[in-house]
Amino acid sequence: MLTIYGTKPSRVARCLWALEELGLPYRQLPVPDSKAAEFLALNPMGKVPVLVDGDFILTESVAITAYLATLTPNALLPTDAQSRARMDQWTSWAITEVEFHFTVMVREIRRAGQAGETPDGAIVGACLSGVTDTLGALERHLAAGHAYVAGNAFTLGDINTAFPIAGIAPRIDMTRFPAIADWLARCTARPAWQRVQAIDDSALLAA
Repeated sequence: MLTIYGTKPSRVARCLWALEELGLPYRQLPVPDSKAAEFLALNPMGKVPVLVDGDFILTESVAITAYLATLTPNALLPTDAQSRARMDQWTSWAITEVEFHFTVMVREIRRAGQAGETPDGAIVGACLSGVTDTLGALERHLAAGHAYVAGNAFTLGDINTAFPIAGIAPRIDMTRFPAIADWLARCTARPAWQRVQAIDDSALLAA
């Protein structure tokens, strides 16, 4: 049985999406205190997600999704070298060009919420501008006739890429990016993603 530590409003959702797409049995455990000694023994960084598979412990969401895709026969990993490279390309782009800005924005919103303050508009605005500037690359790629990031089939690259874009898209004028909007709608309409959205984090925390 695989164990994934962490709840949904985090990169844990990326891992849950992969688990659901692959149909792998797993249990999800919340982390009430990420600085507790028992959790730091799993991840000294004190962050989620953490995957435990027997005596194998793995951190970092993209590394986890890649590992999960090796555990069972599936269509999430392209078999040809060029499609696999495209999958890796857009995964790397999503982490460096989109997720960076998304993370900075989320951290500022959380900081402000904890302090009872309004988020710094300059920080949030800079993050949204950074994402808007970089989305054009993916828009052109998809508009060129690619149904998904690696070609015509849904892959791990779409999970890794769609996750941060889905989080920040509500704050962006997506009419500027019709190809991305269409692709994102198809990705997030998948039953696996819908099952992730249906997970009750409050019930996990109360268990």
